[in-house]
Amino acid sequence: MKAIGGYFALELAHSKSYPHTKALHLQSARSALKLIIKNHHIKQLHMPYFTCKTLLDAVREANCQIKFYSISENFAPLLECKSSEWILYTNYFGINSLNVNNILLKYPNVIIDNAQSFFATPSKTCFYSPRKFLGVSDGGLLYDEFKAPFLGYLSTLEQDTSLDRAIFLFKRLEFGAKSGYKGFIDSEKSLDSTPPKTISNLTKAILESTNYTFIKNRRLKNYSTLSKILDNNRFHKDLESSEIPMIYPYFGNQKMRDFLINNKIFIAKYWANVEELCPKNSFEFYLATHLLPLPIDQRYDKSDMLRIAKYIYECLESAPFSKKATQNLKNPPLMGGGE
Repeated sequence: MKAIGGYFALELAHSKSYPHTKALHLQSARSALKLIIKNHHIKQLHMPYFTCKTLLDAVREANCQIKFYSISENFAPLLECKSSEWILYTNYFGINSLNVNNILLKYPNVIIDNAQSFFATPSKTCFYSPRKFLGVSDGGLLYDEFKAPFLGYLSTLEQDTSLDRAIFLFKRLEFGAKSGYKGFIDSEKSLDSTPPKTISNLTKAILESTNYTFIKNRRLKNYSTLSKILDNNRFHKDLESSEIPMIYPYFGNQKMRDFLINNKIFIAKYWANVEELCPKNSFEFYLATHLLPLPIDQRYDKSDMLRIAKYIYECLESAPFSKKATQNLKNPPLMGGGE
């Protein structure tokens, strides 16, 4: 019975733009993947070498054998397998929808990892990780064309609670990024040892209160800004109309990564385990050692993107701006408009 009266709780507006109302809501993407493996009785799964250790561990914990495959420099899967076999393909950075469409046309049993692609259209079997895009401490979203068996299993699960795990979100808001970092790391580790549960009330409320229209527009603007200004990038990708990127993929090196971090531009690493799996002459090894996933999310605007570009050019030149860099950063069309 609902309590009436007394003190107030945190009030969050209800958003009409939440894109995953039809998803099954769990406490993590790894739990969603385990559930897919369990319900489809998958004994062997083809996975890309360029994959985070967390997913590899989840598959092995589900007693499923992994068979690795490589990807091309366009992030397309390089594999041939029987139609009866299962494949996991990652929609890298939220900008690989064409590769997703191609593999879905070629093979019937495909799991799309949309952990980096929160706004991607769901395929018949896929999962998402909201915390890669939003200020939540946990959450995993699952879609499957055969929904009934999943609903039966979900009804047996305990509901997660996020209060202790989510403290770092409030610390960053109150005191800045440094104060919440240890809590963030602890929060991530806690999901490793947590059995599958349904999503917490707190995380679900945050997801249902977020302004997704703003998020999409801001990410598109920031990606466009960096794409234009960092014209020396080895990787270039014009977005499809349906794509909302997670990051801007820039190819640099460890020196540049350290330089950006020293200037309070924090760059993730995708992924340390790949260096152990792959030979040094592979594209995957190159990605693991040279990819700089530049932040473009909704917390930032054009001025922040220009700051990122400024430090990249400074690192490249090992000095203040060169003439070319200065011209790029002061390009009138790019600077026009504002947020």
